[in-house]
Amino acid sequence: MIRTYLAASALLLLAACGQSTAPTTEEAPAAPQGLYEQVSAMGPEELLVFGTTQLAAYGQAHPDVVNPPCTAIRGTERINVPGNVDPASIYAAHTGHVVITVQCGALVSATRLDPNEKWLIAFAPGATEPTVEHCLGPNSTDRCPRQVPTVEIAPTP
Repeated sequence: MIRTYLAASALLLLAACGQSTAPTTEEAPAAPQGLYEQVSAMGPEELLVFGTTQLAAYGQAHPDVVNPPCTAIRGTERINVPGNVDPASIYAAHTGHVVITVQCGALVSATRLDPNEKWLIAFAPGATEPTVEHCLGPNSTDRCPRQVPTVEIAPTP
């Protein structure tokens, strides 16, 4: 009897507040964002940390590719790839992507940065995982320079 009275009282209170007892329909959840959209929404520091964690995850999944393994981070940098990037550059395939580089190696400032321990991580629109590329070039050169190589854009006639 008391339960019936409490239930009736609750219904009256809800009706008095202008609320119905019918279940409300929830809004549909937002569509899941892709990796590119997620990184595009990140702040600069968060992006660099996320890039290093993606490199670590990629290295664990592909130990034969990420060799030597990245055991210490010496530096990270976001790279802006312009539209007039040199087609021969490593960056040419990543126009319109979010690109960062991760320099691994010993945390000793007197030690020279080694391109063998530098990685490019690119987040492309629509991709489900990042593209990871080694920055070591021929003759131990760095294929991922800070200054993106560009070409002159020919004037339109």
